[in-house]
Amino acid sequence: MSGTLWVVATPIGNLEDITQRAIRVLASAHRILCEDTRRTRSLLEALQIPLPPGGLVRCDAHAERERIEEILGWLGADETLALVSDAGTPGVNDPGEKLVAEAAAAGHRVIPVPGASALITAISASGLGGGGFHFGGFLPKGNEAARTLVAALGQGVHAFFVPARDLHEVMDTLALLPAIGQVVVGRELTKLHETFYRGAALDLRERFATDPEALLGEAVVIFEVLPAPTDDAVVEDLLRAQLTQGKSPKAAVEAVAGALGLPKRRVYQLMLVLRPTREG
Repeated sequence: MSGTLWVVATPIGNLEDITQRAIRVLASAHRILCEDTRRTRSLLEALQIPLPPGGLVRCDAHAERERIEEILGWLGADETLALVSDAGTPGVNDPGEKLVAEAAAAGHRVIPVPGASALITAISASGLGGGGFHFGGFLPKGNEAARTLVAALGQGVHAFFVPARDLHEVMDTLALLPAIGQVVVGRELTKLHETFYRGAALDLRERFATDPEALLGEAVVIFEVLPAPTDDAVVEDLLRAQLTQGKSPKAAVEAVAGALGLPKRRVYQLMLVLRPTREG
């Protein structure tokens, strides 16, 4: 006999986003595999779903690999298991990928129960995803790492998860790259303080610099990558923007040269045109 692993999407904020199918599966599972047992217990209580006979089993990023054989044993005993993450869809930048792959390889049925996803929720309201998009998971921390990754992206629409506390820094990075077009940020999606921000990265940077509440919670950042012009006027505009932000001429040259992949000497010469009395 072979059991079934149900991959169940749960709300990312608003509890009304749970599906009837998800409620039925959670109520009939022998065990529920979850990222955080406390959060899943609270969800079940809110939805008035009783605890499963086998209880809640911790299966976060650390425990997932350690429990694979045990979980496969339960599936081999014809149990029905439900896999959930703290919010949204398991396996989409959340734990579950390894377990799903192993369960399928062992011949067990893996059945998705679709529902809420922060990524798809943000894309649907962005006005940018109609022609397709690329999802890159969490944007790396730090200006240099993020700039290197974004500068290497191809043309098109790209989406990343970002802690809202990092939005000011992320906009700083995007504003350095002339190929970045429209930017849309969806914060605290489906929750009480859900907010969308739209515009150029430099404008959004100023918004996040003056609005502390905009830096609370979680966010999805979506932006267009356009053909990258690197003529002198573009470089000079970027240098001016860096100087306006209070950076020294030397720091501005390094940031712009790194962002555009240009020789520092060329950028430095343009800085001298802008600031002939200052050599950094």
